[in-house]
Amino acid sequence: MQTNEDQIRLLERTISRLEVQAARRAARSAALSRVRLGIALVGVAAVYATDGAWAWVAGLAATAVFLFVARIHGRVVRSLKAHRIYIQIKRTHLARMAINWEALPPAESVEIPATHPFAGDLNLVGNRSVHHLLNTATSRDGARELATWLTHHQNHAMRQQWVRELIPLTGFRDRISLVSALVSREPEDRFDGQLLVDWLERPDDPGRVNVVLAVLTTLAALNIGLVVTHSLGLTGPWWVFSLVAYVGVYLMNSRLYSHLFDEAEHLYYALLRFRPVLERVERFRFHDRPALSALCAPLQREEPRPSRVLRRIMWLTVAASAQKNEILRVVLNLIGPWDLFFSRVLARYKGELGGRVPTWLAVWRQLEAACSLANWAALHPEATFPEFSDIPGEGEERDAPTRVEASTRAGASPSANAPLLEAEALGHPLIPPADRVTNPVRLEGPGYVALITGSNMSGKSTYLRTVGVNVCMAFAGGVVHATHLRLAPVRLFTSITVSDSVNDGISFFYAEVKRLRALLDALSDRDAAPLLFLIDEIFRGTNNRERFTGSKSVIEALSTGNGAGLVTTHDLDLVELPGIENFHFREHVADGRMTFDYRLRPGPCPTTNALTIMRMEGLPVPD
Repeated sequence: MQTNEDQIRLLERTISRLEVQAARRAARSAALSRVRLGIALVGVAAVYATDGAWAWVAGLAATAVFLFVARIHGRVVRSLKAHRIYIQIKRTHLARMAINWEALPPAESVEIPATHPFAGDLNLVGNRSVHHLLNTATSRDGARELATWLTHHQNHAMRQQWVRELIPLTGFRDRISLVSALVSREPEDRFDGQLLVDWLERPDDPGRVNVVLAVLTTLAALNIGLVVTHSLGLTGPWWVFSLVAYVGVYLMNSRLYSHLFDEAEHLYYALLRFRPVLERVERFRFHDRPALSALCAPLQREEPRPSRVLRRIMWLTVAASAQKNEILRVVLNLIGPWDLFFSRVLARYKGELGGRVPTWLAVWRQLEAACSLANWAALHPEATFPEFSDIPGEGEERDAPTRVEASTRAGASPSANAPLLEAEALGHPLIPPADRVTNPVRLEGPGYVALITGSNMSGKSTYLRTVGVNVCMAFAGGVVHATHLRLAPVRLFTSITVSDSVNDGISFFYAEVKRLRALLDALSDRDAAPLLFLIDEIFRGTNNRERFTGSKSVIEALSTGNGAGLVTTHDLDLVELPGIENFHFREHVADGRMTFDYRLRPGPCPTTNALTIMRMEGLPVPD
C-alpha cells in the first residue's frame, strides 16, 4: 500500500524532472531569441548590400525565415510557460500535504450564515480552513460548490463515487488546472459562471430592437445608395438628410445597445477561461467510470458540443466589442447599425442557451468540487473512505428512532445497536502529519452522551473539531483521516466557538444560551435523522452553582432527545450524572514543565492544571 511519504517522493521526482525540462526549454528559448536577432540583422544588411529586385528578394527571404523561427520560438515559449505552471501545480500539492499555508493560493471568499449549525465552529471555510486546504477549483463556481458540499450534507453516496473514480486521474485533474492557468490573465483571475447566468437573465426588448434595427438598416442602405449616386453625379447631396435621420434614430434608441461593450467584454473573458477547460472535459473518455460518465454526459453527448457553441459566442463578442476603439466604433456604426445588430444576435443566443448553460455550469462545478476531494485523497493514500450505515433508498423518508425505540428494538439496549458514529485513529486534517495525534470515537444510538473532562490545553476542543470535520469530509464524499470510520445518516450541530456581539448587545453567556436553545430545538425533531451534537465547555460564561444546575439540565435533555454526542466540561461534579459515559484528557508535569499527549482515556479526569499553569507563569497562588 502506498503511503504519504511515497506520494511526497513521487511529487519531488516529478518536480525535478519538470525543472530539467523547463531549463532545457529556457535555454532553447534564449538561443532562438539570438537566432531571431541574427536573422533580422542579416536581413537588414542584405537589403542595404543589394540593389533593385535583389534587395526585395533578400528582404522577403529574411522576413519569411524570421517568421518561421518566430513561430517555433512561440511554441517553445508556450511550452516553457506550461512547464513552469505545471511545476507550480505540483509544488502546491506538496504544500497541501505539508499544510504550508504561505505556499497555497489565497482562500476563496465564501459567505456562511452565522446561524449555520456547524460551519463556524469547525473552520470549514475561510482563510486557513478545510476549504482553503482542499480547494483546487479553477473557477469560483467550483470553489463555492466545494464549500456547499462541506456545509450541506446531501447526496454523499454519489459524491463519494465521483471522488473514487477521479482519484487515479491525476493527469486529468492537473491538466484542467494547467489549461485554466494558461488562459488566465492573473492567478486570481478565475472563471465565474455567474457572469453567464446574469447575461442570460438580463431582460431584453426584442420587439422594439427588431423595429429599430429594420428602420436603421433601411436608412443605412439609403445612405450608401445616395452617397454612390452623388459620387457619380446622378443626385445632389441628399445623403446628408438621410444620414441626419439615421443618426437621430440611432441616438434616440441608444439604451438598446449602450450596455453592449461592457457586456461583450466581460462575456468574452469569461468564455476565454471557461471554453478551454470545457473542451478538455468534452474530449476526455471516462472508461469504466459510470458515475463520471453520467455526470459529464451533458458536456460530452450534446450536439453541437458546448465548446463549439461558446466559440461562436466568443466571435460575436469580439465583433461586438469593436466599439472599444472609438474611431472604429464611429466608422462602423455610420456604415450600419453595428452595435444594435450584434445586440440582437447575442440576445437571440440567450434563447438557445437559456436551458443549456445552467446544466453545463452545474456539471462543471460538481466536477471541480469532486476533483478537489479526489486530489486530497490522492495526496493522502493512507486516508480511508467512510462507510455509511442504514442509508435509506432514493426518495425514501427515514423515521428516526426515539431513545425508547432504540432501546427496545429487538430487545437491545442503545449501546447494542449500531452506533451513529464509530472510528479508529481519527485525526484532524488541518494538523500537520508530524504533529497529528489520533483517537477513537464511538457514539451510540439516540440518547447517548459522552462527557469529556480534562485539563486546560489538553485537547478537548480539538477532539470535538476532529470529529466534526471528519463527519463533514465524509458527507462531502471525501476521505477521512482514520483507519476506519462508519457513519449513520445524522444531522450535525455544534456549540464550540460561541462569541459575544458588541453590535447586537449580546453577551457571551446569552450567545451560548441561544446556541444551545437552537441545538435542543433541532434535537427535538424526531421526524428527522438523529442529531450528532458537539458541545464545548458548556456554560463557561456563568458562575459555578448556576453552571452546574444549567449543565445538568441540558445534559439530561440531551440524553432524552433524538441524537447523541460529546460534551466537554471543566466541571468535575457533572461526571456523576447517571446515564452518561466519561472520558478524559490529561497532562504530565515534570521538572517544572507541563506536557500533553492528547490521548483520549476512559473515565473522568483525575487531575487539574489551572493552578499549576498560574504558578508556572508567576502568579501568586498557593501550592
